[in-house]
Amino acid sequence: MDGIIYQYDNIKTINLNEHELIVKSINSDYDSFANLMKLHKRHLYQMAYIHTRDKDMSLDIIQETTIVAFKNIKSLKEPLAFKKWITRILVNITINELKKRKKVIHIDNYDVINNNDIFINNKSINIDEKLDLYNAVDLLKNNYKTIIIMKYFNDLTIKEIGYTLNLSENTVKTNLKRAKEALFKILKEGYLND
Repeated sequence: MDGIIYQYDNIKTINLNEHELIVKSINSDYDSFANLMKLHKRHLYQMAYIHTRDKDMSLDIIQETTIVAFKNIKSLKEPLAFKKWITRILVNITINELKKRKKVIHIDNYDVINNNDIFINNKSINIDEKLDLYNAVDLLKNNYKTIIIMKYFNDLTIKEIGYTLNLSENTVKTNLKRAKEALFKILKEGYLND
């Protein structure tokens, strides 16, 4: 039975064990929910950390996400969409926490994102250019930063981003275009000021 794979809308594929954990979690099985969260802990940590650049804050966000998700898991209509659902919760909590703290985030640890060659189509760029790019992403408004991170750091499709952020695909495309324009402007100004 472990070999059975479920596919939903060509977006998500999960194995039977994960599906069983989701169904049991919906039925208030705490142990199944704990195991389900263990399966997704790396993804959740990366999503939180890439926004906050703070280990403790990221762990707090994951803890709050876990609590909110467990309290609301019965509202999950499609078990196969669990990852998108939990990511949406995490992103909303992260954005709210950043607003509360009014914290300017600066990239000071590149371990999580060091291997991502975003916007460069496999062309080689030097470390200074990468650092400029990461710092420029940090300067974007939160909604633009989130979409850039989801698209280029997490390789999500427009449809997946829309689902996760509860936005239409056209809104995601528009915001992505504006985010890239803002990013280009930041980078251009940075080079002119050097």
